[in-house]
Amino acid sequence: MRRLFDGFQSLIAAVITAGVGFVPAWYAHQAIAADLGPVWVYASVAALIVVSGIMVLAFLRKAGQGIGPLRERRRRG
Repeated sequence: MRRLFDGFQSLIAAVITAGVGFVPAWYAHQAIAADLGPVWVYASVAALIVVSGIMVLAFLRKAGQGIGPLRERRRRG
């Protein structure tokens, strides 16, 4: 039961991380496309997408293994 709960916590962390990283990147893309920002800002948007993607994949891996988002290994017991 603990593994299921810890995996669910990691899944929620992945969803929150995706929202925090990908939604601002999308709006920045829309602003650049509407000529509200310079094209070189795409470099920052790309970095935000890469870092957010790495974090989301890490949380999803932990969710699949039943590891809590703030832990390195499964809890004993």
